[in-house]
Amino acid sequence: MIYLHGVVQPDSGWQWAQQRGAARAGARHGVAVMMPRGRRGIGPKTMEEWWCWPTATAAQATHEDALLAEWDAARAELERRAGGRFERVFVFGFSNGAYYATSLAMRGRLPVDGYAAFAGGSGARYLERAGAQTKARAPIFVGWGGKDPAHRDQVALAKMLRRLKWPSRSLGKPRAGHAMTDDQVDQAFAFLSGKRGGAPAPGRGRGARAR
Repeated sequence: MIYLHGVVQPDSGWQWAQQRGAARAGARHGVAVMMPRGRRGIGPKTMEEWWCWPTATAAQATHEDALLAEWDAARAELERRAGGRFERVFVFGFSNGAYYATSLAMRGRLPVDGYAAFAGGSGARYLERAGAQTKARAPIFVGWGGKDPAHRDQVALAKMLRRLKWPSRSLGKPRAGHAMTDDQVDQAFAFLSGKRGGAPAPGRGRGARAR
């Protein structure tokens, strides 16, 4: 699992809460977890110096190739330690990380086996246009909380995926806020792994089973 964090204010310590949650999810499902870090200087207004992901086209042109090269190198090291390639690779994004994960998926940017977007991601027209041209359609799980002010973006994303006939599943939690719940994470793993009636993962990822 490649976990993409939300926006993180420097020296806030907020990253530890996100990383602990991702590590706990990985341990519960028996998978290795990779937690790359975004970039500073590319965040939204008032958050320019926070750690963020390049969701804008200009930022992607400047930073994306280097970011993905870092991920490839880190994954290669994990595979070396595990003694073999990962069977499957999933990208899980939270908040800002979910918006970026959605962009990666719609552009077919990574050879992975599935994506999960929690409390982030949208059905913006430019993403729909990109998705309509993408042939490598890794399954996508979308999760949101009904008390999250931005949850309409995720509802729009789920609708967009249905319009595109993209393999997807969504799960909203009416009482949840800006969060990724344990049940949503469990459902994401089940769907992306092809369990409980979910669509089988297409097997494009160069992944290694955690050992």
